[in-house]
Amino acid sequence: MYRFTRHTVSALTAVTLITGTASACSDAPATSKAPQSQKTASSTAVPTAQSPSQPTRMQLNKEARDVLNMTDRLESDEQGLVSSGSLAVPGENLDKTLKNGTALRVEVACAGEGTVTFTVASGTARTAKRVDCTQSITNGFDFTTAGPDLTIQADSPEEDRVGTAYMVSRIS
Repeated sequence: MYRFTRHTVSALTAVTLITGTASACSDAPATSKAPQSQKTASSTAVPTAQSPSQPTRMQLNKEARDVLNMTDRLESDEQGLVSSGSLAVPGENLDKTLKNGTALRVEVACAGEGTVTFTVASGTARTAKRVDCTQSITNGFDFTTAGPDLTIQADSPEEDRVGTAYMVSRIS
């Protein structure tokens, strides 16, 4: 009988160790039968970096492109198109294919919460346009190059909460 009890205790000990090790290694939190106070429960919550309801920069850039209706316009206006895209904030795009004195139409849009200042520069010519991203409208202006290059820049104090889009076309 002693030998039977010793083997049974050894087997139960091994099962208990394996079960305890498996529980400790799993991602599931250990549950306690004791009630936990509301204050303790809230203090153990882990804050998330970004709530799922906040759109990502890629989603915001797509919304800004939709405001400009870029997809349809890019297909229909290939000849006059100089440059288009989305800009990182802060960020810039440089186009070195233009000539001095080229008349351009610049259209900018942003989406999200905040404002973006778009700055277009060429040689000594410079124009800045501040855009409210909460309004779904296209902001456009004419611009004449003063050099062989064109720089488009976007800056915002709310860079994580805005998306941008721009299109530059030749004026015929």
